[in-house]
Amino acid sequence: MKQLDLLLDVLDALGRQSWREVEVFHKRGRSRTLRLEGDRPVTSFRQEEGWAVRAGDSRRSFFYTASGKPRPDSQWPEADGRGLRLPSARPIPNWAPPMDSNAPLLSETEASHLLRAIGAALADELPGSRLIRAYLEDGSSDQLLASSREVRAEVQQRAASLFVEAQATRRDGPSISMLLAEREARRFTPTSVARQLADRLLLLSRGSSPSKDRGQLLLSYGVMSPLIHALSPLWLGPEAATRARRLIDRQGRLASRHFSLVDDGRFPGGVLEAPVDGEGQPTRKITLVEEGVYRQPLVSWRQAGGDMKPSGCSRRFGWRDLPSAGPTHLYLNPNPNVSVGELLGGLSRGYYLLSTHGSVKIEDGFRRFAVPVSGFAIDGGRPTGSVTGVWLTGSISTFFKGILAAARDLTFMPLGGGMIGSPTVLVKGLELRQRS
Repeated sequence: MKQLDLLLDVLDALGRQSWREVEVFHKRGRSRTLRLEGDRPVTSFRQEEGWAVRAGDSRRSFFYTASGKPRPDSQWPEADGRGLRLPSARPIPNWAPPMDSNAPLLSETEASHLLRAIGAALADELPGSRLIRAYLEDGSSDQLLASSREVRAEVQQRAASLFVEAQATRRDGPSISMLLAEREARRFTPTSVARQLADRLLLLSRGSSPSKDRGQLLLSYGVMSPLIHALSPLWLGPEAATRARRLIDRQGRLASRHFSLVDDGRFPGGVLEAPVDGEGQPTRKITLVEEGVYRQPLVSWRQAGGDMKPSGCSRRFGWRDLPSAGPTHLYLNPNPNVSVGELLGGLSRGYYLLSTHGSVKIEDGFRRFAVPVSGFAIDGGRPTGSVTGVWLTGSISTFFKGILAAARDLTFMPLGGGMIGSPTVLVKGLELRQRS
């Protein structure tokens, strides 16, 4: 029997029990995991299948999950939840599945070779450094959803995550870690990963700490993406617009014209690229901030209303989880005509900040921020020394309005269950301090 027929049988069974609102969600996935600590690789392969039901009416509801295939003769729990309302079917724009949707998972040999190649490339980039541990997970899933509101949706997804931790030349030297994500594990390039690790290790081991300084700053995606994520209360949910309004000036601007923020559930090649969200609603590209002007927050179909249009952003992390609103590919628009080299060459004096080394602190009633960073001091467009052990701090409003330019090097980071991205940006008005 086809999987959709099983879901429809469950819908029919619950419909005969007079439940008006019924949704059945089924997910089947598999993944290969390889852990490397020292010279000992440990691999595992996992397959999982499960399903979930939401059913109710205007007064009550229940949520049920089980492993295996959907069964219409299941013993349903007592309906002790609040009233339930499900979304109606909406037209889904044409969709071409990514070409790598059906690509095979990495074999154990391929996964082991990838991690060892990263370690070898790191040793070449920074002699004496070593990969302490690495964790690679490559997975695929098939998701199917049907509801009494005529929603029918099927999604195939691929995702690979890579965690790496490295240590500098001394056994007691500093260590750093990175978490990366791609649609498919074969997109991870050992040389690129190793260079990022080596750059960060050099900054930590050799950097100085200016007591206090200002000037123009280049902020890479490694700094910008965590900042965008930390400021998600301004972008996510119906209350976000009220919070953002406090930062909008008399000219109606939240940020400079170089700040355009977008969320796109169909971002080409993105880790979370899909035609529909976790409730079967069509995904789309939506502009939250356009050239500094706040347009609307990211909202699900349930949160939409008035001037706020649904974004197709209900996320479902697994078959045991209820859908919740969240970003898919949330990113600052790059400028395809500007390279990082051009921004760097035009920086007479300042800093090029590459990464954060802790969480972003939001202070003073969502008016200021502080985050520990590392990077390079710049003089005449050239690096003059590494900088670490400092905090980037300033007012959130100054940060937004002080963005002078964006480059073309858009890069994403996995943060908070979504992919958050940014190009390198040039900004003024912020400060570096030894303390937050």
